[in-house]
Amino acid sequence: MKIVRLHAIVCIIMFGVLNSWSQLRVTTTTTDLAALVETIGGDLVDVTSLSRPLQDAHYLDATPGMVVRISRSDLFVENGFELETGWVPEVLRETRNRRVRRGGEGHVDASNGIQAIQIPQSISRDQGDVHPSGNPHYTLEPVLAQQAARNIADGLIRVDGANSETYLKNLEQYIERSNEIVEKWVEKFEPYSGTSIIIYHKHFDYMLKTLGLDIVDAIEPLPGIAPSAGHVATLLSTFDSESVRAVIMEPWHDQRVGKQVAEGIGVDLVVGCPSVGSCDGANCVITLFETNAAKIYEAINATGGN
Repeated sequence: MKIVRLHAIVCIIMFGVLNSWSQLRVTTTTTDLAALVETIGGDLVDVTSLSRPLQDAHYLDATPGMVVRISRSDLFVENGFELETGWVPEVLRETRNRRVRRGGEGHVDASNGIQAIQIPQSISRDQGDVHPSGNPHYTLEPVLAQQAARNIADGLIRVDGANSETYLKNLEQYIERSNEIVEKWVEKFEPYSGTSIIIYHKHFDYMLKTLGLDIVDAIEPLPGIAPSAGHVATLLSTFDSESVRAVIMEPWHDQRVGKQVAEGIGVDLVVGCPSVGSCDGANCVITLFETNAAKIYEAINATGGN
């Protein structure tokens, strides 16, 4: 009797283990990529992001926990365009899972095939923290992120070809939905085409370009370089509420400086949502875009539009 009970218990445990193994284990570097994986993979994937919503993925430190997580993954997805260059190469060197290293079937560089903006003609320290491959923040624009979604779908199919039909169907639905949403907001912003915006860092540039807004200056004098009092004074003497309609910045930068610039010019400060999960309602790439667009639209209207 005890043997029968023990066998039953073992079967129950093994069923639970097998059930947990039925999902693909996917690790991503950002919450945006995790959301895209969930969109394409649905219930077939178990996704973990190595960064949290309000962490700047430029500046994470490699940890043993990251190595363990990636080593146990079927698929690893990184943003690319040097966003994670300070820590991902180290993590991948330490992992024992060769399939998820660069070049392996379980590795996805989500930036493959994406036409980047702001590719520098040359690289030097005098330019600040620049990315040789261009601006890495493409996931804030969901139509541009379609290529990242395709790359993710390809990766899922490589490691789980039996469910390729599901992945391709979910990809098609994402493309259709993202096109609709972006078209709606582009139409809404059409009366404000060419409206001038000041940014803090080059984080929202893809989205602002799609919305037809013009970035005229940045609070950072160079990418990754904190603004001096002199640079802030120059901004305040150069712009007013007639020439600029909003200031937009990320929540991890000094909001006192952003507020000083916005108030000095006489416009609203928009603290944008830099990633999925960083704001209420921004639970996927599409709603992230919508949340940011709504914030900017409200700010522009508060100062009278064009």
